[in-house]
Amino acid sequence: MLQLYQYYYPDTYQQSKASVKVASLETYSEKELEFLTLLDEQFFPLPLLLAESERISYIPVEPLGTSWYYDNFEELGATEKFLMSLIHGLDGDTWNDLEGELEQDFPPVASYVNYEKLSQECKKLRGTITHLPIALDMLTQSTGNLWLDISYENDIVDAHWTVEVIDTLRESYTEAQTILQKYRQFTDWLDRDTANCIKVVRLWNRCKETNPKIHNHYLVA
Repeated sequence: MLQLYQYYYPDTYQQSKASVKVASLETYSEKELEFLTLLDEQFFPLPLLLAESERISYIPVEPLGTSWYYDNFEELGATEKFLMSLIHGLDGDTWNDLEGELEQDFPPVASYVNYEKLSQECKKLRGTITHLPIALDMLTQSTGNLWLDISYENDIVDAHWTVEVIDTLRESYTEAQTILQKYRQFTDWLDRDTANCIKVVRLWNRCKETNPKIHNHYLVA
């Protein structure tokens, strides 16, 4: 690990007075912890390592994406329930309850939509609604970004301490921040005015898949 410290921060490494001694094979030296702190502050989060200070053989990647799949539906906010209902095609009673919470009357919602068509339709529009595909990808853990698509049930245990892996994690983390920003803009837009949920439903319905294949997903590729 000290070789990685020298590689990424050669000047800081040379100027550091931190000890390289370790109390045991299971702990980090002061100099290694110094390097981990720099990574945590400037590259990507390493809260587990810094909290425990116990040596592990791989880089712990903490999921940044939504954990809604594991939350109680009734504990979600109204707009969160709205998005999850779109994705999972929940029954009419659920939509009736949502209409009460959001104080909106929704048109009938298509059970299946064509994702490619939805993405193309969003590109024709302006404003925050264009982030709908990003929101859907976030909630289905299909952004293509490793920080956003993993979960605690499906984590990464082969991120070894190499330059290649660190560079990949750093680049992916930067990309994840951009995706998260757009996702939050979209959910904030729904929260500010629940009438925007109607706009989403209308866009969704325009992309209805009239002949969906047997599929366990709300979207048809």
